[in-house]
Amino acid sequence: MGSAVLLLGFATSLAGPYLPLFAAEKAHMSPFVVGVFMSLLAVSSILVSLQLGRVSDRLPSRKPVVLLAAAAAVSGYLLLTATTNAWVLCLIAVVFLGTGAAAFPQLFAFARSRLGGVPADVAEQGLTTLRSVFSLAWVVGPGVGALVVSGLGFRGLFAVTALLYLLAAVVVFRSGSGQPTPERAKVATASGPGAPPASAPPLALIVTSFVLYGTSLAMGSISLPLYVTRELGGTTTDVGLLVGLCALLEIPVMLSFVFLPRRFSNQTLIVFAFGVFVAYFALIWLAHGLGLLLVAQLIRAIVIAIAASLGMAYFHDLLPGRVGVATTLFVNTTAAGSMLAGLVSGAFAQLFGYRSVFLLCAALTACAWVLLLAASRRAVRRSAGGPAEAAADQT
Repeated sequence: MGSAVLLLGFATSLAGPYLPLFAAEKAHMSPFVVGVFMSLLAVSSILVSLQLGRVSDRLPSRKPVVLLAAAAAVSGYLLLTATTNAWVLCLIAVVFLGTGAAAFPQLFAFARSRLGGVPADVAEQGLTTLRSVFSLAWVVGPGVGALVVSGLGFRGLFAVTALLYLLAAVVVFRSGSGQPTPERAKVATASGPGAPPASAPPLALIVTSFVLYGTSLAMGSISLPLYVTRELGGTTTDVGLLVGLCALLEIPVMLSFVFLPRRFSNQTLIVFAFGVFVAYFALIWLAHGLGLLLVAQLIRAIVIAIAASLGMAYFHDLLPGRVGVATTLFVNTTAAGSMLAGLVSGAFAQLFGYRSVFLLCAALTACAWVLLLAASRRAVRRSAGGPAEAAADQT
């Protein structure tokens, strides 16, 4: 399963950072239209992923859902090689790329289902290891993508991306079914699938906080390539260096969650990550050259490592017994953020320039931190107050 995750990571890291550049340079979209394009992709991925998540929780094996999503991605990226028409590109994003985006949550849900009846902490470590493999692909993927664009153009980039999705699908096809064991089914039934523990934080606050975090993360990701190349005078190679460095720094942080004992809960670490993410965007806003951008990648790496690896386990705890829905809900908070980010970042960049986008990102991240902190404190009160307090909080 690790090889499938690695291939999927290479596929997303090759094409992902350069989709906004392709839309702007080859399809001649304005900053606002680039935002619309990315938002349509996000909306489609949310709607399709939610439906596929529900379907996968009902099927004896998640493999067909993973293969369907991978096949859609292969088709979508091959179609990107054949047109630069803005309207056609939007249609491809909605129909094919949006469906292909479901490959990530469903592959991780499939991997979780293959862990059998192992303890929850061991399963969490396994998923964290796989997430570090995904990040490993992002270490070299953006740099390789920059080389492919310079040598073969965007058509070559999308063709290679389609091939990687195809290879990932082949690996999944040849793997086991990932069918739940009877022991796991009993545990899920006993714990009440989908029912959060009495002391769990309010789900609405958690989801809203992660959506705001996802919005700022996506706005930064969309704007950074154009900010570097258009306002700071950098190159696509510089963009690849920044993205690759961040992914490289993520790996030791993620692996520390596997091999080192932890003194803090998932929730505490995520609250910390959201707080320091504000500093990252402040540094980007202050930057006037590549140096400060490179330094800022350390903060970004720590934040993404915590939110990406522990966030998934956090949502699994909130929705016990519903791995597919919980994984998809977690991933879709980022997708919902991307939907908002495309429109907002495009409009802001067109009106005020790309630098202003990062100041807005800092404000949104600060709001996400406040909401998550409030949710965690409410969870503490519910735990201290017992069932009566929990019932009062839900009414």
